[in-house]
Amino acid sequence: MNPAPANPPSSVLTLHARAEADLRHLLPRVGPVLAAMLIVYTAWDFLLDPAHVLQSGMTRVAFAALAAIAFWPAVPNCSAHQRAAWAHWMLSSGVILASAQLDGGLVQGVGGIVIGLFLVPFIANGSAHFAKIVSPPALLFVACSALACTLPELLRGILLYASALAVAFVQMHIAAALRRHALAVESRLVQEASHDPLTGIHNRAWLSQAAALAFSSSRRYRTELAFAMLDIDHFKRVNDTYGHQTGDEVLKAVARTIQGALRETDHAGRFGGEEFFCIFPQTSDASARLCAERIRQAIAALEVPAQDGTVRVTISIGLARMQDAHATWEEVLKQADEALYAAKQSGRNCVRVAGDRDGTEPVAFREDSALV
Repeated sequence: MNPAPANPPSSVLTLHARAEADLRHLLPRVGPVLAAMLIVYTAWDFLLDPAHVLQSGMTRVAFAALAAIAFWPAVPNCSAHQRAAWAHWMLSSGVILASAQLDGGLVQGVGGIVIGLFLVPFIANGSAHFAKIVSPPALLFVACSALACTLPELLRGILLYASALAVAFVQMHIAAALRRHALAVESRLVQEASHDPLTGIHNRAWLSQAAALAFSSSRRYRTELAFAMLDIDHFKRVNDTYGHQTGDEVLKAVARTIQGALRETDHAGRFGGEEFFCIFPQTSDASARLCAERIRQAIAALEVPAQDGTVRVTISIGLARMQDAHATWEEVLKQADEALYAAKQSGRNCVRVAGDRDGTEPVAFREDSALV
């Protein structure tokens, strides 16, 4: 059995998806302009060979109409790349065949024929796709030139066409490199705008948007939602005792631990300082409490290496559930923050639920092995 082909990198998929979206946007706007230009150039046919302008004009109109099929997604299961390739074939074939119907058209009009090749770099998404797009018009040009031109004219035409193909091929790779660079820059900017630079998890701006969306979705579909505010206990003592570099390592370890304790549907991020924020969508009261308790226990078991030994920390968690009385997600957040304050007042290293006097009991560590 042959091994399954490896999936392409996600960056490649994203690049192709972006190119597909761009073509889908441009085809209805640029395609009709190109088709109109194909027909307007009938005026050039009249200047070159008035006797055959009717035939060449009809050819141009016919192929412009065939190309128009691809300008809009009328054909099901047909990608924008496929539609763009079809449009290029029809428009290029229209120019070539119209020129072939004129006396000396392929010789005098070869410059206009090769211009269409410089649109291919914006359509092709690789060398194989480039060859697939340019081959039919290229073969048609060679065949028509072989029938209508002398040998020297044929060779000159082929040389010019091949030179334009080479330039378009290089242009395609340059355009692809520029698109990859632009996508990488955009991805880095999105990453920096939505993630905390120290811990690598989501930042407050992203969490605020996610919380607003979760609140809106839960309100619309009548599903349950819970927020949790988390704060590392006595974090200042860690910085004062072990230094800020160790404090940063503690923040990173806590962030990783929180992220690892969540379900796939949950979200977490650093809200600021030593505070973290969790979003539990479609979560019952009991499940939200279990999620928070799982995080608390994972943090309590965490050991962070330091120069002078091992640092252990605990975390206090305030949990709030969305209710009908809440008008905004910020109101749920405020209750979670109040529950966090209650957890601090209850001895730290515990979970407290807004409006609920019961919570998990704080767990004490020995003074020589933990900072609580």
